Amino acid sequence: MVLKDDPIDQQLLVPIDLKNLIPDNHPCYLIQNIVERIDFTDIDDKYRFTAGAHAYSRKMLLRLVLMSSFDGGLSGREVERRSRTDIAYMYLAGMQNPDFRTINRFKVEESELIDETFKKSILVAKEQGLVKINHIAIDGTKIKAKASINNITDEKQLEMLKKILKDSIKLDEEEDKLLGDESGNEIPKNLINKESFDEIYDKLIDDSSKSKNDSKFKLSSKKLLKKAIKDKKSHEKVLNKINHLEDELKKSNQKTISVNDPETR
Repeated sequence: MVLKDDPIDQQLLVPIDLKNLIPDNHPCYLIQNIVERIDFTDIDDKYRFTAGAHAYSRKMLLRLVLMSSFDGGLSGREVERRSRTDIAYMYLAGMQNPDFRTINRFKVEESELIDETFKKSILVAKEQGLVKINHIAIDGTKIKAKASINNITDEKQLEMLKKILKDSIKLDEEEDKLLGDESGNEIPKNLINKESFDEIYDKLIDDSSKSKNDSKFKLSSKKLLKKAIKDKKSHEKVLNKINHLEDELKKSNQKTISVNDPETR
């Protein structure tokens, strides 16, 4: 059998279409179609002709929030991470990278827009018989429903989606308290740079090897102590052995010595 080359550093000659990497039946396409039918005129007008840097498209942010809700109610930090690493999220974001603060603010400021889009999503899915989800996970836990979700009213499904959104906003607040201005997804540069990583890795492996060698002597020491606590006679016998080991270690000019055979050089 012949192995294929590892293509991890292979450069692409032409840009790749992300849609070619996403299954045709992925829910991101449904989300895209639903968001395209939403009227953003009034919302966009709030950002037109205002000072400051350009704001991210509200359509794009809504697509990400909807996708995160269908995935169980992800935090803003997790949505930010997925917009950089998950192909479906990268597609819905149009290869842009909004940070978690932008996503968190959008969920709070545009809650009415999100609720309205939830209604349209449920309406379309219900009409086409697509709402056959066996569970809606808020924290990633899968719980089977007692009855088919097809028999649940639209209002009930909407309430579940609203709860997911509210819980994700609460999760954002908890992460803000814990992480502050950090996204929580960064890896230190010295672990990304290959040279510094190799240096750290080699040192850890070397230290680990030394630790294993040290532990062998420690285990021998523990055995001696275990013998010493049996009775007075054993205590004196072990003490004499330790004195003998100490004398032999000084004579040998070595750093270590065999407990079983102290005269070994």
